[in-house]
Amino acid sequence: MSTNATAKTNAARAFLISLRPWEWTKNLVVFTGLVFAYQFRDPAAVGHALLAFAVFCGLSGMAYVINDVCDQLQDRQHPQKRLRPIASGELGGKAAAAGLVVVGVVAAAVSVFLGRQFVVWAAVYVLLNVAYSKWLKHIIFLDVICVAAGFLVRVFAGCAAVGVMASGYAISCVFSLALLLGAGKRRGELLAHGEDSAQHRSVFDHYTERMLDGLLAVAAVATLASYAVFVTSGKHPVAMVYTMALVVLGVGRYLRLLYKGRGADQPARLVWSDWPLLLVCAIWVVTTMAILWTSGRTTPP
Repeated sequence: MSTNATAKTNAARAFLISLRPWEWTKNLVVFTGLVFAYQFRDPAAVGHALLAFAVFCGLSGMAYVINDVCDQLQDRQHPQKRLRPIASGELGGKAAAAGLVVVGVVAAAVSVFLGRQFVVWAAVYVLLNVAYSKWLKHIIFLDVICVAAGFLVRVFAGCAAVGVMASGYAISCVFSLALLLGAGKRRGELLAHGEDSAQHRSVFDHYTERMLDGLLAVAAVATLASYAVFVTSGKHPVAMVYTMALVVLGVGRYLRLLYKGRGADQPARLVWSDWPLLLVCAIWVVTTMAILWTSGRTTPP
């Protein structure tokens, strides 16, 4: 293999790493509309939902690359982040830009296929992430709210892809859970960097551990309360009430890991690395799908 070909291969590999595929599990909320609007029996709807998931994997990956470009100077001072392809110099600016163009064009083409509403939500997601990378992540509370809003945009886009409306109950659940994960991530980062935390993220000049603990408590209660309302609203089979126990276990396990200092600054990896939490999530998915599938419904009540 020639030197030029090797360089291109290395650049492609570095770009793929910069897209952070291990974080793409966050995009699973795109399937919220498909599942809870009972569209999972429709092959066309399933296909559209899968395409929507693929688009948001690409868009979220692009957001990570843009964020790394904006933060490369600070990342070079961080013990772990300095190893990222852009911060380390493994991925150059031109190669990163070329990769962004390719992913962006493909995502745009698929978005157009999925319809005008989906295009709007995809555009909102891109603009939200650009605003976050440049400004919003430096503003206390708004940084965490912005991350949670990104999950809501995914839900709205997924609903648009399959032609259904997002319910208020689902929106409350997703937002509360995303706020819980976001607050936990900030707390983990704050404790990991200690007195130097503000050098890595300026918003830590304003956050305190006690403040984030309070936000975590509010988000945890909101998550459990909104899910309890969701499963008892009468819009889904009565058996969904039993999944409440799994949600309590999941939230409790996450908080336990958080206060033990285990990988809270990377929630996506935390789920995959902790087998009890992964098991609870898997059982919830299987149980929920079994209940909804056996209900016989094909449209929301």
